[in-house]
Order: sequence, then structure tokens, then C-alpha cells
Amino acid sequence: MKSYLKIGFLAASIFVLSACGTTGPREHIAPDPKAAELNMQLGLSYLQRGDYEIAMEKLNKALKQNPNLPSAHNTIALLYQRLGEKEKAENHFKEAVSRAPEYSEAQNNYGVFLCQQGKYEDAEQRFLIAVENPLYQSAAMAYENAALCTRQIPDLDRAEAYFRRALQINPNLSKSLMGMADLSYEQGDYMQARAYVQRFSSVSPWTPQALLTAIKTESKLGNQDAVSSYKLIMRARFPDSDEMRIVNEGI
Repeated sequence: MKSYLKIGFLAASIFVLSACGTTGPREHIAPDPKAAELNMQLGLSYLQRGDYEIAMEKLNKALKQNPNLPSAHNTIALLYQRLGEKEKAENHFKEAVSRAPEYSEAQNNYGVFLCQQGKYEDAEQRFLIAVENPLYQSAAMAYENAALCTRQIPDLDRAEAYFRRALQINPNLSKSLMGMADLSYEQGDYMQARAYVQRFSSVSPWTPQALLTAIKTESKLGNQDAVSSYKLIMRARFPDSDEMRIVNEGI
């Protein structure tokens, strides 16, 4: 599994830190639902800033004020996830999606969490639930996450289908472009791999993983000028990377 794929999940987990205010059915009357929503928003803000102690305080307060607020469960789950408290994170993710099954951000976040635990097929189902909501604005990211996760099973056919769906929605998703470049390379379709590498380079800064794929692809195509050019970029920008070591050892 390429390291950029692993990073993609972490980035995706941060990317979807949205403050959804959707609420599910309430079994109890909240003492102050507006205050709960405000504390959830504050908790989210502190979480994004890395101030976990205050974030925890605000989110716990929000849940006391309204235990049925899905966005508070989702956000505190993300906080517990960052703190490495997996059981608490999963419990709150379950609360969020059970109280509001249409809450796509929580479904997506829960999917990322499950995939990081190696529960790939369970994670895939969460991503698919997320994209069922026609109002979900990050469907491309959910499809990309599904691709990244099924890639680890590995189920390359499903991964490719999800990457393609993600790119249909957003043609500039860098991780999906490189995912397709790697899959094309592995399938021996080096011209297609080159095309995806070129699309990636037009929308995203180079990464060592992308440069390695570019070098391997151009080497297979016999374009030594391109190989030399990509190696120069690698040496200039990522001299201490694992990918540079692989290049130095010979591909």
C-alpha cells in the first residue's frame, strides 16, 4: 500500500470536520438546545486548533445540554479518535449515526475510523451510506475514501470504480488521480498512468510518492529525459525520503 494512501485517510478525517447541526429524534427535552449547539461549535473550533482540553470541556458540556445532538457526538468522536481512545470514539460515532442516519459527515468520519481499524468492508458501507444523501456536498471525498479503503482489502476492481466515481464528481482530487495512476501502472497501462500523473501535477504540488510513480512509469515507457527530470525534482525537494532511497537503490 502506498504511503500517500495512508496519509489520505488522515487528511480526509480532518477534511470532514464540518459542524453539521442536524439533530435526530429527541427522547428528552434539552435544557438549552441553542447553548448545546454553540458549545458544539466552540468544541469543534478548539479541536481544529489543537486545544484538546478545552475542546473536550465544550463538547461534554454540549452533550449535557443536549444528549441527542448528533453533531456533538460526531465531533467528540473525532476528538477521542485523535487522543487514541478508540472505544470511546466508536461509541460516539455510533451515537451520531444512529440518531441521524442521513448525517453524511458522521457516516464518512465513522467510515474513516473503521478503515483505520482494518474493518474495511464495514467502512465501505459507511461511505456508501454517506453518498446516498443527495445534499451531501463531499460525496467525492466519500467515494475517494471508499477507494482508499477497498484498496487495502485489496479489492482493486472496487477501488478503481470508486476512484472513477470520485473523479467524475471532482476531476481535481489529487489522491484519486494518484490512486488511478498507481492502479494503471500495476495493470501495465503505462500510458494511462502517465496521463494520471500529468493530471495530478497540474492540480497538486509534487509528493515523493507521486514522483516515484512518475519515475517508474517513465522508466517503463523508456523516456529517460523524463526520468532524469523527475529524479532531479525528487533530489531537490525530498532528499531524505524513503522514495529517494528507493530511487538511489535502483528501480
